[in-house]
Amino acid sequence: MCRGAVKPARGNGTLYLFAGPLLPEIVWLKAAVKGAVCPLLALALWASRGGDADAKRLALALLFSAAGDVFLAVDRVGLFVPGLASFLVAHLVYLWQFVARRPRPFTLPPARRLVALGIVAGIGVMLVLLTPGLGKLLVPVYAYIAAIAAMALAATTLPGRPLVMLGALSFMISDSLIALDKFVAPIPFVGPAIWITYVAAQAMIVLGWKTARRFAF
Repeated sequence: MCRGAVKPARGNGTLYLFAGPLLPEIVWLKAAVKGAVCPLLALALWASRGGDADAKRLALALLFSAAGDVFLAVDRVGLFVPGLASFLVAHLVYLWQFVARRPRPFTLPPARRLVALGIVAGIGVMLVLLTPGLGKLLVPVYAYIAAIAAMALAATTLPGRPLVMLGALSFMISDSLIALDKFVAPIPFVGPAIWITYVAAQAMIVLGWKTARRFAF
């Protein structure tokens, strides 16, 4: 049921990918199409889990993500800080969910330890690259980076949910592209790459929570 319900979100994401750049003047339509993706994913998860505690927390994260999508669709520059704040809260809610559902006690398999080390190393590289161009946004951007790093690291502690971990990593890639393009140097054709990795991230987290299996990784 969840996979079937995800199809409208995937279709909406694809529509925005191709139609969004063609509708720069119709701001409300662009925001509506972009902002509908995460609520559709939230409905998919809610339907599959019957509105349990997991679905409520994940739906909350998805709704804050939708708010961020709308802010950035309306005015990517003027509403950047509200958009950043919305996604910051979304990451904190995801972190809450992942920490609440990690096993106690837990040990990371060797492969996941390497993933965690890669996350830490990647964050270090991003800080070195971004810091010179942050200016007055240094504190909020650092807070955001800390939140998404904590969220991604928490995702590595969830056994049997590799899709959730991959979703968290895809989220980091999407946000890294945004940050590099805004604060370091423009990246050609970055928009589609950001959107694809972002939608993939949200979808993998949703599907990963529905399709948990016992994997050694």
